Amino acid sequence: MTRLALLGLAFVAGLAFAGPVVAQDEGDKPAASQQDAPAPGPAPSGPVTSVKVGFLGLQNDIRYHPEVAYTRIQLSPAINPVEGARMGIDDLKIVDQAVNLSLSLDEQMAKDGNDALAKIQAMAAAGERFVILDLPGDMVAQLIPATVNLKITLVNATAPEDGLRNFCSANIVHTGASDRMVADTYMQFLRHRNWNRVLILYGHEARDKLMADAFAASAHRLGVTIVDTRQFTMATDPANREQNNTSLITGNADYDVVYVADSLGEYARYLNYATLLARPVIGSTGLTASEWHWSWDRDGATQVTLRFQRVAEGGREMSGPDWSTWIAAKAVATAYAKSRTTDPDKIDAYMKGNRFNVDGSKGYRMDFRPWDHQLRMPMVLATSNAVTEAAPFPEFLHQTNVLDTLGVDAPESPCKPS
Repeated sequence: MTRLALLGLAFVAGLAFAGPVVAQDEGDKPAASQQDAPAPGPAPSGPVTSVKVGFLGLQNDIRYHPEVAYTRIQLSPAINPVEGARMGIDDLKIVDQAVNLSLSLDEQMAKDGNDALAKIQAMAAAGERFVILDLPGDMVAQLIPATVNLKITLVNATAPEDGLRNFCSANIVHTGASDRMVADTYMQFLRHRNWNRVLILYGHEARDKLMADAFAASAHRLGVTIVDTRQFTMATDPANREQNNTSLITGNADYDVVYVADSLGEYARYLNYATLLARPVIGSTGLTASEWHWSWDRDGATQVTLRFQRVAEGGREMSGPDWSTWIAAKAVATAYAKSRTTDPDKIDAYMKGNRFNVDGSKGYRMDFRPWDHQLRMPMVLATSNAVTEAAPFPEFLHQTNVLDTLGVDAPESPCKPS
């Protein structure tokens, strides 16, 4: 046999015995080669422990209705954050199986606050220790004191109100960003760009006022000047023209940027390129701050986005609330898998303790603050189709954890470390 034929046979044999090379999902790192890969260990022995993690949403939640203007222009898409929680449970399936765990999501939808409390009580009676909440802030505020004596931990995934963090209750953690974290993200960006004079516009919704107040508090902490705070209206009668006309409401002031708090989005969509001064707009339109944006492409984020598109109805893009429910489920699954115990009290303590961390594909290992149980996290600033910046910015330092430059820090909080 010729030397060329022998080389051909060797090449074919190499193809036959070489295994596929697959990129790891976590952190977007290349997989180890077959030669370097450790030999598989023995299959886990013993009985498999089945654990249910609760998920509670609200029927006909107006936060997720597709907002459509009278011209049929879509203001916000319909989303279903439970799809993020499903992916979070599925992402940790292999890790959980390695320790003889089988986690599943107990999905429930409440009709109102009373029904939500009844469902949580039923979950606690069935032995479920964690319940992920996808509920409006006012409903979460009712549930925190009502469930304080239950053997259950609430995981607030989508209610951003700062007042929920001020309950200082041991029976709740928060995986969605707070209003103050969002405001601090904007404020660090403004200081980074040296845009130090801001005009605040806010609407008549209670949610608008909360966002504007959080922004003003953040501006006070970082020394950004609020040149004026003005309330807009959607009323079109001439008597209200100074509140509904974009040129008039942004006139008679000198500012570097306009911040708009418009939870409905109907007014904000007219504001870009319509201010009296040629200035950028941030907040509810223009440049927005959130936990996640589908265009974030670092730290393995692209794989998270693509996985979500595969499991989400209609192949939609991952939003901030989707990320928050995903990381909530992933945090719970991680606590069960890595706490090295089957005691629910110890698992709960581990998740809230300083040994715990979870990877959210944003470049940081994240954990819960010991004072208000808010998940520490980086934030993204994005337009409709691109991430412009990510916070915290490098010039903002902290004595213990730079992620604590976003949100209410321990000295500001009414809560004490637990």
